[in-house]
Parts: sequence; structure tokens; C-alpha cells
Amino acid sequence: MPVRTTYWGPPMTDSQFAVFHFDVKTMIMSGDAPMIFDCLPDAESHCKSKIADTPALGCRIYNDEGVIVRTFTDDRLFAKYHGRPAAERNVVIGTLCLMAGVCGVALDAWLEWRLTLGVLLGARFLWVGTVKFSEGIAGLMDRAR
Repeated sequence: MPVRTTYWGPPMTDSQFAVFHFDVKTMIMSGDAPMIFDCLPDAESHCKSKIADTPALGCRIYNDEGVIVRTFTDDRLFAKYHGRPAAERNVVIGTLCLMAGVCGVALDAWLEWRLTLGVLLGARFLWVGTVKFSEGIAGLMDRAR
């Protein structure tokens, strides 16, 4: 059986599968080395038991060419961080931050720019509000499709 080297891991044969773990909330892969399995059922079994033990972790199975074969997550936890409720929460948080930012800058302007902290906090709130609001709208639009 020919051995292939992929960009993300050790050499694998055509029939092997690599399992990477990731944090469900941030969707960031863990720094651990991938686990290599000789067949897909073994990899799937490992993923199911890993998620049963640690719901905050997800597992992603890749084939020897680096293509995602299957992803496992706790559905309730994934929906909490990446579903419609999370998108709606981001819209609300973004709106509140935008309003706080406008109020901070307006307060500083009303005090004739003597309150530097008002502008600094206001600008920060405006930035965070814009990011959260746009993430929420993008999540809602994605769910609508």
C-alpha cells in the first residue's frame, strides 16, 4: 500500500484516518498530535466516546488526502455557541455595546472633551459592538439559508 504524506500530519496509508480534537466554543483545534486509526469505524468509535466523556470537545476525522470525512460534536453545545440563539445573543450584545459607545463619546463631547476615558471606552465599545452585531447578523443570515 503506498504511503502518502499530507501537509497536516504524519505519513498515512490510503486506508488510515486521522482524528483531530477541537474546542466546540471557539472551533480551534487542540495542539495535540492527531490520532491515526486504521479504519473509519475505529475513528468514529473513538470520537463518540471522547465526546461522551468531554462534551466541550469536538472531533474531526480526515482521510489520507486531508479531506474532512466526518465531524462529531455535542449537538446541544454546538447549537448554544453557533446556532440561532448565539446569533441573536450577538445581535443584542452588539446593539448594547454600540449604544454604550455612542453614550460614552456623547458624554465626553458634552463635557467638552475633558473626559478622555469617555472617548477611549466609547471607541472600544463601538468597535466591540460593531464586531458582535455583524457576527450576529451574519449568523442569522447564514441560518436563514
